[in-house]
Amino acid sequence: MITLLFFDFRVRVGVSLATSWIGWRLWGRAAGLAAGFIVVTTGGVFTMARAPMPDMTMCLFLTAALAAFVGAEFDDRRVFLIGFYILLGLGFWTKGPVALLGLGVVVVFAAWTGGWPAIRRLAFSRGVLLVALLIAPWFMLTMRTASDQFWRDTVATDWLTWYVPFAPWRGRALVEPLAQTLAILLPWSPLLAFAGVAALATDARRPGRKVVFLLVWAGVMFLFVAIGKEQRMRYYLPLCPPAALLIAAWYQRVNIPHRKVLSIATAALVAVGIVLWQLNDDARHNARTDLSALGPETVKLEAPLYAADVPDLVLTFYLGRPVIPVRTLSTLAAPGRRLEHGYLAVANRLLPQWSTTCAAPAIGAGMVNGLRFSVLRLEPPGCPAP
Repeated sequence: MITLLFFDFRVRVGVSLATSWIGWRLWGRAAGLAAGFIVVTTGGVFTMARAPMPDMTMCLFLTAALAAFVGAEFDDRRVFLIGFYILLGLGFWTKGPVALLGLGVVVVFAAWTGGWPAIRRLAFSRGVLLVALLIAPWFMLTMRTASDQFWRDTVATDWLTWYVPFAPWRGRALVEPLAQTLAILLPWSPLLAFAGVAALATDARRPGRKVVFLLVWAGVMFLFVAIGKEQRMRYYLPLCPPAALLIAAWYQRVNIPHRKVLSIATAALVAVGIVLWQLNDDARHNARTDLSALGPETVKLEAPLYAADVPDLVLTFYLGRPVIPVRTLSTLAAPGRRLEHGYLAVANRLLPQWSTTCAAPAIGAGMVNGLRFSVLRLEPPGCPAP
């Protein structure tokens, strides 16, 4: 728990500081402070910083990279471009190629505002080479140690096809991205519409370069995730910093009486509301999670632990031990390797499929995030492995 809280604190503060720095460089100290407070109190940042997922850390590196780009582009400190490319390369190590969306943001922004000469100022070829050098060790280590299943499940599926719109488009495909965006930006999402309209109306309906940068940042992130067949609220996390900056910039321009009193009252109300909501959410989450059946007194630490349709990353985080995912259930009946020894956490809805190919006794039951699972003890001859 101490590690979790420390990680939570560092990531939240990092995203808040990077967002504040961008707001300060673009619109001044007041806008920076407001943006930092807004982003750290969005539902997405406040919740995901405490979740055992890489999305929040990736958001931190991406936001910091774009903060470095702001220093290079708007403060004319070209040396900051080195930091921009380095931070993108480090972001790759957290969640793969999705962190490189920062390249798309700056290229679209440069093309929109200055055309080819602006793109050339990005030192793009040298920057991409620097990023490639930073991520090359990952591929070298993976090629030596990873299995074919890792390349198939992680590289091919999670990194590439996961974001491709293979599924047929329906009305839900248009509504769900908007719903996810509004949800992750709560309680500030109602103000986003006002901020967006105000941004487009800047400079007599010709948005300045600062506003264009934020609109491009938010637009590239939203479109990339929205067209994908897989929709998760956490995928929209990189929208929180540009949305917070847009709202902060709009608020600084609005003529409101007693602005200071209103700002303090709003901040206090939001802070109290988030604390109360988090306490309630923690209690609800604890009621939906029971991992006692996977404790060391039942599942021996020296034996491997497999997970079938149970979130292996979550189990790894909370149990503090490796959990091996078994994903391709369609190949269970095929000849090949077998899971001859260890334990298997399998979702209850898949038990009928396992019972025909795997004669393993159930030794316990549990629940994670509301998903009920059973724990099987694998003994020779075991179960077919993918």
